[in-house]
Amino acid sequence: MIRTARIEDAGDIAWVHIRSWQQAYHELMPAGYLASLEATQPRREAFWRQSLEQGSEAVFVALVEERVVGWIVVSPSRDEDADPDDTGEVQALHVLAEHWGTGVGRALWLKGLEHLASQGLETATLWVLAGNRRAIRFYQNAGWVAQAESSRTLTRGGRELEEVRYQSRT
Repeated sequence: MIRTARIEDAGDIAWVHIRSWQQAYHELMPAGYLASLEATQPRREAFWRQSLEQGSEAVFVALVEERVVGWIVVSPSRDEDADPDDTGEVQALHVLAEHWGTGVGRALWLKGLEHLASQGLETATLWVLAGNRRAIRFYQNAGWVAQAESSRTLTRGGRELEEVRYQSRT
């Protein structure tokens, strides 16, 4: 079941955020860094509580047996070179590994894109780690295309990582 996130989901969203990073990025980020994310649970929960109270982004959660197992955040684009009146952004999509390949991610994905289209946003973008092959396959299978000229570097756990922007019509 997919529904709009509620303030009381903040702790579960934070936990899925941490755990899904540990599961998806174990080959991309240092193990110590990923393990240290568990200590960030209280800070992340507070962030999500505040974000959900403000309601500036649309957040949807996937529930299996009444437990949050994934979530998606969509909004007008935050990129400097995008028109936020025409371009939406998938800010994040996270699903626990035990639910990969079950349709949970796709259901969240479709809900997020449906929301962007309902807001009149005709184009959507997202940023993905260049080494995240599983996510890239998911996005490419959904018809999204890499914008090779759009890349950026970020540092996590002392490691530099490249992100590539993907784009599609909503």
